[in-house]
Amino acid sequence: MSKNVNLKRTVFDKAKFNETVNTNFTQLQSELDPQFFDLSLATQEDFWSLYEKFFYEIPKLGDINSHEYLVKTSGEYIDYQPQKEEIEALLEEIAELRTENLEVRQEIADVIANFNENNNTNVSSAEATRSGRRGAFGRRNTGA
Repeated sequence: MSKNVNLKRTVFDKAKFNETVNTNFTQLQSELDPQFFDLSLATQEDFWSLYEKFFYEIPKLGDINSHEYLVKTSGEYIDYQPQKEEIEALLEEIAELRTENLEVRQEIADVIANFNENNNTNVSSAEATRSGRRGAFGRRNTGA
């Protein structure tokens, strides 16, 4: 008992198949390859993936293409000033301390001036007292 079975098969053109079907093992890749990166197709997810990949290779400081640049430009964009209140309070305290310092210096200068004035007065009094005991030509009066 033999039966005839008709089989049909669909055949693709090899060139059209390679254009349509991705035959690369892209699902097994663990890292993005920046060499094959099309900016017009880039997404935010692509940006963050690349940022994390190159995080330690990006220079810390620099006018462009650095962490410093990212912080400055992003900070300006969102008006980010994390310690603004603390800085303002410290600047105010510095101004108060400067004023207080000037007042203390002025007090010290006044005390020194009064001390010198009193010291000069006392020296003059002592000299006048000593000169009153002396006669003409600087000799001491003996009372006789």
